[in-house]
Amino acid sequence: MWMWLILAGVLLAVEMTSGTLALLFAGLGALAAALLAWFLPEQGNLQIAVFAVASVAGVIVAWRRRGASKNQLEPDDGTSAVARKVEVVTPPDASGHLRVRYRGSDWPAALAEHSAIPAAGDTLTVVRQEGSVLVVQAPEH
Repeated sequence: MWMWLILAGVLLAVEMTSGTLALLFAGLGALAAALLAWFLPEQGNLQIAVFAVASVAGVIVAWRRRGASKNQLEPDDGTSAVARKVEVVTPPDASGHLRVRYRGSDWPAALAEHSAIPAAGDTLTVVRQEGSVLVVQAPEH
């Protein structure tokens, strides 16, 4: 039982940092296996089967969810975010970091050097992307 609980804890902790959803199902499967181990300790094969089914179900759900979310966004033609228009959600703080709306969700952003200070609702242009942070500036007129 302890092995399943430790595995569940590790899987759920990793899930919290990754957000894949597949590890959530695997962690829940390990918790279910731990419950089985508590009530039916001699049913080791059943514990493994419950864990395996939950893990496979998680992979399938995550895979389908990933495909559905891609279909809801603009088509991924392999181009980057550069030159795309974004809307300011929260104005920049003292260090120039702000949040913008891009492809239907809020993204972290930073102002490019020599950029005017935008207000919420302003439209900016992405000049480059550094990891998940969009570097933005006011569009040139």
